[in-house]
Amino acid sequence: MTILRRGLIVLLLIANIVLLIYFVNGIKEPPQEIIAENVTLVAAPDQTEAEIHPAFIKEEFVLTLPEGENIAVDKKIKDNGFTDVYGANRANDGKADGASYWEGKGYPSIITIDLEEPANIHAVRVVLNPLSIWGKRTQTIAVNISSDGESFTELVKTKQYTFDPDEGNQVQIPFDETETRFVQLVITENSGAGGGQVAEFEIYSK
Repeated sequence: MTILRRGLIVLLLIANIVLLIYFVNGIKEPPQEIIAENVTLVAAPDQTEAEIHPAFIKEEFVLTLPEGENIAVDKKIKDNGFTDVYGANRANDGKADGASYWEGKGYPSIITIDLEEPANIHAVRVVLNPLSIWGKRTQTIAVNISSDGESFTELVKTKQYTFDPDEGNQVQIPFDETETRFVQLVITENSGAGGGQVAEFEIYSK
């Protein structure tokens, strides 16, 4: 009986091996015939250098300044508070790069330029450092004017503006030509810092 059992076990093992070989060979996909008329040939483009897909090409930004002259450079300027060493005098020195910017201390952040004499103005340009390290952000800004530096009236209502490095990190605020001596920015929100930020506060006169 023991010999018979062993014989049966051997036979079952052999049968399993045969079935396994059969199924392994059986699941192979038959070769598929390629029909020439169903094949589309596409000519490779002549390419002598690396090319960028059009979807990844940014449209070049071309800066157009407001008409006239920026009359704010090196004029008297003051703020209602600043952070660290970033005082108001850095906001109209004619430089927007590096550490040459003003940063207010909390909100509202207020910065005021004295043009020293009345002038007809028609636009304000607010600039941040143009480098992309100064990431895209929003600031909510109002523009006020005054003839005596004490009593201010609203010239441009509070509005949220977007500063984007791809567009020069600057915003231009045009308005009807008006005569004034003092021009003031009141910033009540900045998504990139705890206070208003201005690298250059420009005021344009024709």
